[in-house]
Amino acid sequence: MTDNPQQISAGFGESESASLAELEEQLRKIRAEKAILELQLREYSEQLDQKVEERTRELEAINRIAATVGRSLNLDVILRESLSKVLELLELDVGGIFLVEEKKARMSLMIHQGLPRDVVEVMSSIPIGLGCPGLVVQRGEPVLEENLSEADPEENPLAKHPEFSSHIGIPLESKGRVRGVMCLLSPDKDGFSQEEIKILAAIGSEIGVAIENAELYERSYSHSKKMEELSITDSLTGLFNRRFFYRRLKEEMARAKRQKHPVSLLVVDLDNLKQYNDEKGHLKGDEALRGVAQAITACIRQDVDSGYRYGGDEFAVILPYSDEVKASGVAERIRNTYEGFAFPNTSLSIGLTELNFSEGVDELVSRADSAMYVAKHSGGNKVYIETAREGSEEEDGEG
Repeated sequence: MTDNPQQISAGFGESESASLAELEEQLRKIRAEKAILELQLREYSEQLDQKVEERTRELEAINRIAATVGRSLNLDVILRESLSKVLELLELDVGGIFLVEEKKARMSLMIHQGLPRDVVEVMSSIPIGLGCPGLVVQRGEPVLEENLSEADPEENPLAKHPEFSSHIGIPLESKGRVRGVMCLLSPDKDGFSQEEIKILAAIGSEIGVAIENAELYERSYSHSKKMEELSITDSLTGLFNRRFFYRRLKEEMARAKRQKHPVSLLVVDLDNLKQYNDEKGHLKGDEALRGVAQAITACIRQDVDSGYRYGGDEFAVILPYSDEVKASGVAERIRNTYEGFAFPNTSLSIGLTELNFSEGVDELVSRADSAMYVAKHSGGNKVYIETAREGSEEEDGEG
């Protein structure tokens, strides 16, 4: 048998041969269309892979910047690191950050990189609503300026500098309030794509939360009666208080779930405080409580971890970016440090647990609290680890 079209067609009449030729032509076109579709599909798949890779890199960049600014309560550090990391991400050289002064209805340029001196002088303090930064605050959304060379130099000092072609302002927002604006300058006419603007808006929200926390932290040092009522600091120990503990824990848990990084919680109890008060007096008991705070402060990472007077003789420590292994090392250092102080017949019982992403604030606190009571009721002066999925383990501090 043969499948040669010419040999086959030789056995047919003219009409049959014409139909066969037409069929062969249709088959050829179908094969050609199939080849084109396969090529288009391959190109589309490669483009999709590229977009997924780009999006993954972008999300990683957002998480890196969020982690950097979220570790600090120092406003200057937050502003400096934020501007530096964003400029590095977009491969730019020039930018600045304004903070809003709501009572004065003005904005102040707090930090800048690469801005010409005349621009800094004009923009150092501007009313809300003026220029790109002022419009960002007014509208609560990114504002993009393109073709800067065509702007009026009397209204926009950037127009005097041909090295700048486009300018964007990004709101640094927290809880619906614009706390500042990050401004970036590009030498390119189309310097900021819509995708980049979306990424910058997400980063701006992270920076806004960090600014809010830093401002709360700075205000805690006020000694006026009004600020004392609103204070986030415990007056006896100098640690943060219970009110701020729950606020900060919610934020750290939300950040951990969003960025998929660990966070651990310690609940610390001062053993035998009542007996110590009865024997030594309440002033000595207060010294022992301050000793716990001193031990906590000495053993945690400043501007990353945070310690709290949870209530009475109980304390809490939030440890972002620490799993239970790292956290247990911190807990043991705290226990050992306090043990070295001159407070006889007192010790620390510490409950430890790492966040399970499926649980809420109350569940996490309850597990850490339960772990502390296990440590306390089994003799005290020890760290007890409560692991949600894998059971528990105990570290005895005696001996």
